[in-house]
Amino acid sequence: MAEYEDLLLDKKDGIALITLNAPDKLNAITAGIRDSLPLAVDEIARDDEVRVVIVTGAGRGFCAGADVTAMTARGTTEIPRHARLGVLAMPIADLFPRLDKPVIAAVNGPCAGMGLSIALSCDIRIASETARFGAAQTARGLVPDSGMTYYLPLAVGASKALELMFTGEIIGAAEAEKWGIVSRVVPPDDLMNVAEEIAGKIAKNPPIPVELTKRIVYRTMMDDIHRDLDLETWAQAICFHTEDHREAVLSFLEKRPPAPYKGK
Repeated sequence: MAEYEDLLLDKKDGIALITLNAPDKLNAITAGIRDSLPLAVDEIARDDEVRVVIVTGAGRGFCAGADVTAMTARGTTEIPRHARLGVLAMPIADLFPRLDKPVIAAVNGPCAGMGLSIALSCDIRIASETARFGAAQTARGLVPDSGMTYYLPLAVGASKALELMFTGEIIGAAEAEKWGIVSRVVPPDDLMNVAEEIAGKIAKNPPIPVELTKRIVYRTMMDDIHRDLDLETWAQAICFHTEDHREAVLSFLEKRPPAPYKGK
């Protein structure tokens, strides 16, 4: 098993397993995950023995989104490096669509914010009954990012997507299946077995038509994703400067209701 910073990569029988590995933070996107994930995917892309990829999280969570504690460490009104440099510094957002090999998200627990974007960018999504889903960015004074404003409406339609993004509501696995965020829900103990079963079926097929099928599906979508990422980056840079964002983050960390938002 290859080990990157805050990420594990295991390859067996034509299946690569990527495990986000910051369980003490519910696998929130640490600097280690952000930097390691493109490296792991690049290794997979160059390995002709790998036919399918499964992505999951260590411990009881899939990915809780951005590491909120890091926001206070840098100051909540400082524009992060990825927002200053644009989407080229955010390879996570379109990482899996650009990979020709099929990617299955095995969502084992909380899946929110950037974590939901990662799951939505996978080709197939299955969830444990304990999984929870939410677009938490607006509650932190930010806009949904990492491609969520593209991926979520594509999966569930504009009305449902906007409801989830505007409210920041957390929904359960059964509702996520009903909405179309995931294709199936299984008992927690069955999640990886089901993911591996699906991956095994795909891996037995000829790899060239499988990879070409994915490439055809995403060919037109990729241009739209990149335009969307540009807009998200622009909007996020504005939000990082607001008093509302600072209050949203501090109230979350201090476990108190936020003061009335001022719209500035």
